[in-house]
Amino acid sequence: MAVSVVVLSRHGYLGERYNLSKERMAKVDSVINNAIAADDFPGAVLCVVNQAPDNKSVGQILYLKAYGNRQVCSGRNIENGEWIADTIAMTTDAVFDLASLSKCVGTTLSFMRLVENGQVRLTDDVARYIPNFKPWESKPEKKGDEVEKENITIKHLLTHTSGIPAGIHVPSFIRRYEKYGDPATMNLRDSLVTYLANDAARLSRPGEVMRYSCLNFITLQAIIENVTGCRLDEYARREVFEPMQLKNTWYNYIDSEPPYSVDTPIVPTTVQEDGTLLCGEVHDPTARIVNRGVSGNAGVFSTAEDLAVIASMLMNKGVIRIDKDGLQGRVGANERVRIFSEAAVETFFRVPSEFSEHGRALGWDISSGYSASNGDLFSPDATPNHTGYTGTSMAIDMERGVAVILLTNRVHPIDDGAVGRTRAVVSNIILSALDK
Repeated sequence: MAVSVVVLSRHGYLGERYNLSKERMAKVDSVINNAIAADDFPGAVLCVVNQAPDNKSVGQILYLKAYGNRQVCSGRNIENGEWIADTIAMTTDAVFDLASLSKCVGTTLSFMRLVENGQVRLTDDVARYIPNFKPWESKPEKKGDEVEKENITIKHLLTHTSGIPAGIHVPSFIRRYEKYGDPATMNLRDSLVTYLANDAARLSRPGEVMRYSCLNFITLQAIIENVTGCRLDEYARREVFEPMQLKNTWYNYIDSEPPYSVDTPIVPTTVQEDGTLLCGEVHDPTARIVNRGVSGNAGVFSTAEDLAVIASMLMNKGVIRIDKDGLQGRVGANERVRIFSEAAVETFFRVPSEFSEHGRALGWDISSGYSASNGDLFSPDATPNHTGYTGTSMAIDMERGVAVILLTNRVHPIDDGAVGRTRAVVSNIILSALDK
């Protein structure tokens, strides 16, 4: 049995008619609900968006559904250890902490703009933008052996082949700087950049090993900020989020007023050791504590529908239709806007030939071991994807013209959930349900 779905896009474009298997989508619902019942995560939002037939508009949202709860407790009484029950149902407009999906929709898209503007080149050495950023050096086996050196480039950072470690242990990092003052009032971000330039290990020759690293993208953040003269969140808002008219996509710089209202349906993450619930502040400790909420590795909050707009723009090779200003926009008029060049999208979605064995494109995963949880039926070598630690994911099948966005709160209320297998199974069922 099939059901015909006609969807009116956010910007008024009437998409073509699709057949979507009702029986197969019922299997998706069953898989997600079973995962919730197994305590893999409390809730989820699933969005399936198809590329617009005109290659310009926001695509058809073929499926958008909320499951379970966005919150199951509001904290914990540290005196008696009891959880404070407080259940709130999940809704499709819920705002999620994207965690490492921020690397794509925040840092990578911002970096695409720098490349398009001619402000950086992918082959540039990092030391060009971060003074004294040390190269990799070989370790001589015996005295007198020549020491080899190789500089780390921007392309190494984007493909996680720089040789830089995966991350830092935040408590240890802070202890190094406590003697200089209160870490809460210090600029630990600058200290972290100094550490990355001078002290962080170079564990392998650049290009030889794919080592997934949050520090790669914090280094990219430093480059963006050094080149543009403004903070990453400000640059991403101006160059990426606002041009696409994203309404619920933002970083929360915790030393200023929150960018959201008190009634915003934000999905909380983990209950902390002091019993308080993290909600609206990024879960990742390096991003939250060291970088104060704005970080190259994490920090973007967004909704499934906003991510569908981003996916549509990328499937359209950088183009999207947005509402016009003023009265024209209020009556539904829109205009075609090129957010990124087709060349930039194609370049960033392509695995560099010199690193082909690693399976990483520029900022996006294509076929590395990390992409295994995104399903088996996506088009091979044509599905840029990424996941986030909090339980988020987006996979864009460029060949089929369909994106699967699955957002879960697997770290709520404690960090013990699992979504990998569910994500893969859901994607497989969705792809088998599509019928043009």
